[in-house]
Amino acid sequence: MKQDVFVELPWALERSHPPFEGNDIKSPESLYRYIYKKHTKRGDKVFDPFVGLGTSMFVAEEMGRIPFGIEIEKQKFEWVAGQLENWTHIIDDDAYNIPQYNLPKMDIIATCPPFMESHTKWNPLYSGNPKYDGYDQYLKRMGLIFKRLHPLMKKQTPLVVQLDNIHSKSGFTPLIHDVAHVLSKNFVQLSETNVTWNNPKPDYPFTTLLIFRKKL
Repeated sequence: MKQDVFVELPWALERSHPPFEGNDIKSPESLYRYIYKKHTKRGDKVFDPFVGLGTSMFVAEEMGRIPFGIEIEKQKFEWVAGQLENWTHIIDDDAYNIPQYNLPKMDIIATCPPFMESHTKWNPLYSGNPKYDGYDQYLKRMGLIFKRLHPLMKKQTPLVVQLDNIHSKSGFTPLIHDVAHVLSKNFVQLSETNVTWNNPKPDYPFTTLLIFRKKL
C-alpha cells in the first residue's frame, strides 16, 4: 500500500549556475541529501538518467556515494563531467540508449526528468523533433525510458522521481498523476513524499517525490 510522507527541507541553490543557463530549473542540494540519506549508504552507486545541471551527481560525491548518469545536452554534460571526480561515469547520450552501455547494478536511481505542459507541442524527450510533438508522445517516451532502467536495478533498488504539477496561464498539467500512471505499468509505487520548502522562492512552495521499485 502506498504511503504518504511529509518533510520540510531548506530551499537554497548552493552551487553557481553554468554560464549558458540559470538556476531556474535546478533542484536544491538539500533534496538529494535527503534522498541519499534515507535510501543509501556511503559507497553506494547512484544513477540519474536525466543529469541536467548535475545536482544529483555533485551531492552523491559530496556524500561518499558513486555517481553515474546520462545527459543528452552536450553543454550540460561537459559542464557537469568537468567538475566530477567520477567524470568517466557520465555519458553524453539520450537516456533511451542506456541499455547500450555496460553499467553496473545501481543501489538507487534518483532523477528529475524534463517537464512538459500538456497543451504544448515541443517534446523535450525528443529534443523538439516535430515528428514526436505532443504530450502523449512525451508520456509514452517517459514510460519507455524508465522501463529500460530495469537491468540497472537490483530487486530492492528504489526509483525516486521528482515531479511537479504545472500551473500556467494556458492551463493545468497533472504531471505527477500522469507520470505515475505511465510508470505503474512497469513499477510498483511504494510511497509519495510531499516536500515543503523552508523559506522558498515565492512561486515554488513545495515539490513531490514518487518512490517506486521495479515489478518482479
